[in-house]
Amino acid sequence: MEWLSSLMQTLNEYMSGNYIPEFDDNTCSESDIGRDTVKAAEYTSKDAKNLEDLIGELGESFHEMLFRKIGENGLPEADIYKKANIDRKLFSKIRSNPAYHTRKDTVLALAIALKLNLDETVELLEKAGYALSPGSKGDLIVKYFIERKLYDIHVINYALHEFEQPTLGGGI
Repeated sequence: MEWLSSLMQTLNEYMSGNYIPEFDDNTCSESDIGRDTVKAAEYTSKDAKNLEDLIGELGESFHEMLFRKIGENGLPEADIYKKANIDRKLFSKIRSNPAYHTRKDTVLALAIALKLNLDETVELLEKAGYALSPGSKGDLIVKYFIERKLYDIHVINYALHEFEQPTLGGGI
């Protein structure tokens, strides 16, 4: 298990160089709030698009991108959800309901199972309404593994556990 020890040491170094403590809402000043109010006042109805135009610009949904990536991967869906460490029942909900809103850890687990690169992972997260945050140790750990093309969910979950972060997959 020397490789695991070496991996954890490298991960520790990565975390110390990349972790940014979460934004503190108490650091907002009144001048920041005033500036935002002025920006809002400058926005006029002529700048607003109608609802149909906005909906027309949505593009591919999370559901569409996920199942397109699964199709491109060439593996059976059962292999994907097993590699993602999620159960068949949850995957069935995602499959059968295009509007189903899944948790961030599930989206990340699916990205790992599909061996998506960082840009593809970020895009999949965005389509599900999430983002990777430099203020989240869990997000940085997942990013670390993706950047190194290390897609073993059990090793990633071990690292997450070592940093006292929630693990991927297995949830609804």
